[in-house]
Amino acid sequence: MTVDKVEEIGRTGRTGEVDHEVDQAALDEVVAKNGRMVRDGIWLSLGAAFTSVAGLVGWLVSAHLASREVVGTTTAFTSGFLLVASLSQLSLGPAVLRWIPRAGGRGATLLSRTYLVIIGGALVGVGVFVALPAGRQALAALPGWGLPLFTATTLVWAVMQFQDPVLTSFGKAGVVLTKNFGFGIGRVGILVVAGASGGALGIVLSWAVPAGIAAIVVSVIVARAAAKRRALPDGLLPDRNELTHLLGPTYLATIGQSLLYYLMPLIVTGRVGAADGAVFFVVWTAVTALDVAGTAFVNSLVVRVAADPGRVRQLARTAGTRLALLFGPLMVIGIVIAHPLLNLFGRAYAELGATALQLVLLGCLPRLIVLLTIGVSQAQGKGFIVAGLQLSSAATMIPVALFLPAHLTTIGLGFVIVQVLVAGVAGFVLRNRVRIKENTDIVPITTGVAA
Repeated sequence: MTVDKVEEIGRTGRTGEVDHEVDQAALDEVVAKNGRMVRDGIWLSLGAAFTSVAGLVGWLVSAHLASREVVGTTTAFTSGFLLVASLSQLSLGPAVLRWIPRAGGRGATLLSRTYLVIIGGALVGVGVFVALPAGRQALAALPGWGLPLFTATTLVWAVMQFQDPVLTSFGKAGVVLTKNFGFGIGRVGILVVAGASGGALGIVLSWAVPAGIAAIVVSVIVARAAAKRRALPDGLLPDRNELTHLLGPTYLATIGQSLLYYLMPLIVTGRVGAADGAVFFVVWTAVTALDVAGTAFVNSLVVRVAADPGRVRQLARTAGTRLALLFGPLMVIGIVIAHPLLNLFGRAYAELGATALQLVLLGCLPRLIVLLTIGVSQAQGKGFIVAGLQLSSAATMIPVALFLPAHLTTIGLGFVIVQVLVAGVAGFVLRNRVRIKENTDIVPITTGVAA
C-alpha cells in the first residue's frame, strides 16, 4: 500500500473497509518521518533559543558592567559583523537544506564549494563595510582593535552560521543544539570574566572566541559526515537553472532578512542616540531571537519536503501545528512579563522599551505564518516567493524606522501592522503551495537509495 494511501486513511479515519490493505511498514514510515521532523525542529529551535537567551543574558550582564552609551556603541559593532556575516551567506545556507539531501555521494564536493564562497563573501563584505561611514563609526568603538577583530569575528560567525543548515541537512540537528548551547555558555562566561575590565573589547571577545571554537569543532564533524556520504550513489547537484531560480532570489530574501534583523538597530541608534539605541537593541533582540528560532524549526520541514516532496501538505500541517504550540505561548508570556523582564536591565530600559517589546512580540505571532510559507517555498525551490516575503517585511519596516517619529513604541506598532499584512499574503500563498506535489528522484538522507 502506498504512503499516500496511509496518509489518506489517517486523515479521514475511514479504515473499516480497507484495514486489510494497510501496509504496517508504510504506516510506521510515515509516523517515523513525522516524528523525526518534529524532533529535529525542536532541537534546532532549542539550539537557536540557547543562543538567543545567551545573547540576552550577555546584554543583561553588559548593561550592569557598562553604561548605556558604551553598550549602544558596542551594539553598532555587533550589528555590523552580524549583518556582513549574514549577507556573505549568499543564501547558501537555506539552499543546502534542499541540495544536500539530493546530492548523495556528491555532497562533499558541494560543501567544499559553498564553504569557499562564504569565506570569500565575508572578506568582500568586510571591505565594503569598513569603507562606509557607518562602518568606520562602528569600528571606532575599539581603537586599534577594530579592523582585525571585526574581520576575524565576521569570518568565524559566517562559518558558524552556515554550519547550522549544513548539520541539519545531514540529519545532525542534535549537534546544532550542542554547539549553540556551548556557544551560549562560553559567551556568558567570557563576558563575566572579561567584561568588567575589558569594556567594549570584553563584550566583543565574548562573541568572537566561542564562535571561533564552535566553528573549528563543527567543521571537523561536518567533514566526517561528508566523507561518510561519499559511499552513497551520486545524486543531483544544482544546475544553472536551479542556481538562477533559487539561489538568486533567495539571496534577495537573505538581504531582506538581514536588513530586518541587523540594519534596524543601526538606523534607530542613529536617530535616537546610543543610550536609547541600547534599549531598542534589547527590544529588537526579541524579534531576531524568535524569528531565528522559528526559522530553525522550519528548516527541518525544508529538509523533509525536499527529501519527500509528495507529502508537502501533511508535513506542512504537522510543522505548522507544532510551530504554533511551541512559540505562541512563549510570545504571550513575553507580552505579559515585558516590563519586569526589561527591568532586569535597568529602570530606564523598562520605562523606554516595555510597550515596544509587547508590540514586537505581538507582531511575531502572525509572522509564524510567514515563516511556514517561506519554509515550504524554499523546499520547493520557489525562490521568488521566499524573496518576496522577506523583502516585503524589510522594505516596509526600514521606512518606518527612517521616517516615522523616532519613538520606540511607534516602531513597535509599525512592526505589528507590517507583519499582519505580510501574513495575510503568506497565508494565501501557503494554501496554493501545499496543493503542489513535486516528483523528483533523490537520494534519501537515511538510506542512500534512490526514491
